[in-house]
Amino acid sequence: MERVGIVTALADESAILRENLGQYLGADCGVYEVHKYLLEGKQVYLINSGVGEIAAAMAAQYLAMQYKIEIVLNVGLVGSLNKNLRRGMLALVKEVVHYDFTPSYSDISRMGIHIDRDSAILTPSIAIAEKSEHLAVLPKVRIASGDKFINDSTFKNMLVERFSCDICDMESAGLFFVCERYNLPLIMVKCVSDNADEGADESFSRVVDAGVGQYVACVKELLKQL
Repeated sequence: MERVGIVTALADESAILRENLGQYLGADCGVYEVHKYLLEGKQVYLINSGVGEIAAAMAAQYLAMQYKIEIVLNVGLVGSLNKNLRRGMLALVKEVVHYDFTPSYSDISRMGIHIDRDSAILTPSIAIAEKSEHLAVLPKVRIASGDKFINDSTFKNMLVERFSCDICDMESAGLFFVCERYNLPLIMVKCVSDNADEGADESFSRVVDAGVGQYVACVKELLKQL
């Protein structure tokens, strides 16, 4: 693979990554500002999508159409729904639940199950990631994705009890559907920033202020192996 797209929601989440992606080739300032790099013979395109599943989907589709990327990497901060995943830990997403979607408000058992699907579990292609020494040892997790910043314990517990999710974010579902449509592998490496409870706002700010550099080595090693 020669053309790699990297999507982050916020500029703060990609700041350290931008300093470690090899030779900087400049930025295209069109519909999006796309920063271009050359690393190990790979053309790397880094984009900040903004927050939310629609924003993430739009950014990923832009990279697919404009730059003909062959894989999407997504890195960023997430809330933890699993007490074993603590602040600062990395995780590799193996499954996605789009809990915001429902084809029937009167039938709660259909929550998260898209039309023409039998399950709420969406499975991105991570075979490439599992060949990476750095990524293979990370916890493999199920992520709850929806357009909500979760800072409520009751809602958090529902996601765990109904879907057995380990972490949560606001972008993964949008990225999944774009990559599925374009037949692109999707590798999502997430860093836990908070416990998705009433202290989430404070925890998130603290992690961002400190800088998120934990996933830099994972991304660089994966790029070299593609």
